[in-house]
Amino acid sequence: MSAPMKESRYVWWGLGVLLVALALQASRLALHKAFSIDEFQYAHAAWLMAHGQVPYRDFFEVHFPLVYQLLAPLFVLLGDDPRNVLALRAAMLVPLAGACASVFLLNRREGRTAALLAPVLLLLTPAFLHFATEVRPDALTAALFLGALAALAAQPASASSSFLAGALLVASGWGSQKALFFGGLVGAVLIAELLLRRGRTPSLIAVPRAFFLGVLAAVAAVAAYLTVTDSWRAWWQWCFVWASEHQRHYPGFSWREYLLPALGKQPAFFLLAAVGLGLTLQRLLQRDADRPLRERLRTPDLLLVVAVPATFGAYALQRAPFPYSLLPFLGVLAPFAARGVLAVLARLRTRGGRAVGVLGLGALFAVQAAHVEALLDGGGNARQRDVLARIAALTGPEDVVYDNSGGFVSRPHAHFYFYTDAYLRGSLVDLLSHDMPRALLEQGCVLRVDDLRTSGLPPALRRFLDAHYQPFDGDLFLWGQRYRVPADSGTLDDQFLAVRADRYFLHPTSALDTGVLLIDGARITTPEFALSRGPHTVRYEGRAEAFQLLWLPRDAKRWTPRPGAPSTYSRLF
Repeated sequence: MSAPMKESRYVWWGLGVLLVALALQASRLALHKAFSIDEFQYAHAAWLMAHGQVPYRDFFEVHFPLVYQLLAPLFVLLGDDPRNVLALRAAMLVPLAGACASVFLLNRREGRTAALLAPVLLLLTPAFLHFATEVRPDALTAALFLGALAALAAQPASASSSFLAGALLVASGWGSQKALFFGGLVGAVLIAELLLRRGRTPSLIAVPRAFFLGVLAAVAAVAAYLTVTDSWRAWWQWCFVWASEHQRHYPGFSWREYLLPALGKQPAFFLLAAVGLGLTLQRLLQRDADRPLRERLRTPDLLLVVAVPATFGAYALQRAPFPYSLLPFLGVLAPFAARGVLAVLARLRTRGGRAVGVLGLGALFAVQAAHVEALLDGGGNARQRDVLARIAALTGPEDVVYDNSGGFVSRPHAHFYFYTDAYLRGSLVDLLSHDMPRALLEQGCVLRVDDLRTSGLPPALRRFLDAHYQPFDGDLFLWGQRYRVPADSGTLDDQFLAVRADRYFLHPTSALDTGVLLIDGARITTPEFALSRGPHTVRYEGRAEAFQLLWLPRDAKRWTPRPGAPSTYSRLF
């Protein structure tokens, strides 16, 4: 056995061990990183679908629903505990693994080292790993799109790989509207090549008939879903007509806002990807120079090259290009980055040069490890899991909860607009000010979750929430009202609005020792009491300066309001 072969085997084993370590790191990140505000929204949509509700028709949604459809069965299997959102995070490791397998297959023609390097570099990219381990349509869409490219590049090509490529390409589009842009461009290249070949054996689609059969099968599945759920019109209205209007008016920002920090965190990845992309383009243009250009370009690498500007354009052309939209772009760069590494190492022919390459990979791993630890700093999602456990203890699966982001995960919401963004909060002021309080009362909403968007709600709605929900802690607020007894008279006459027929209690109980409490003219002699739904007269005579009438939660434990407690549950990223 020659020395180079031994070295190659050592490299392969080393990259394999590193890949396993990175996979374990990604799993740890998925299970312990804090949840972003959007993840709760997506998780709640999945829970709603698990209970038979249809997006667009039954609740507000503007994203394509594939990620909800795939995650909904977990709630069916595991139940309505809000902490089951952690299982959704674990499930997102499947598309992450798929993305890694796809970039491996995309580089398999380049050799085993290049193939192993691609998923390693992908998992070493903080901007990718951060969002690819979250409950997001973009993470699933990126994996499906990379899977379609990998199926088109499969060797040996077959009817089954062509069928899979067509189905995955459509599935990526059903995962996110953004994929209609980059997937559409790749699809256009495939069709153009098919038309230009004029009967010659194609190289981009091995078996065209199987490919289009895969496309047709996936499109038929989507059409069947929209037909069975009677949601064609609602889907078109919210995901296209309204989404277009939203895109025009949403308060936007430059694509540089999040791309430049990603470049700054790991410039080596982007530099290596640029080297690999340049070399790949050079190879495409120079191979078989005696043949026409269109013949020379008939290689799976052409699709990967096209995917770079296509995925970047899908990110940069958005009015508000948030960083998770970079996932498909970073995914298609990974194979090129691996090629760039090998190109650089090829020029470092000495043992010392190869050592520099190994040290470079080690440095990238150290940077990524530091990034992961930073994301887990402060306990990761431990505090959020505590809040979810409290929601599970305080309420039942039938109890309506309000949060402007779906942070309660697996509880019913009160209104069609269960979440709003900046554009909606500005355009639906009247609805949020008047209809939302009415809906909270009609639905008997007993708990609300405070989040980052609460401060942006209309003043009238915020006043209603402040008056009728008292702070259980900094994140959860339960139904109740505050009363202050006039010091001069020692008598209070007011009303209490019971949001539903249930048990309520007086806090502090010492108010019964220092005075008399009458509700609807009947004296209250115990701290806990039952009330029918609706308004009730309240009269207090005594020496208590203030007291509160509060809803008794599902666990039947009286609680003490904690005004001013810090809010830690809701995070942007």
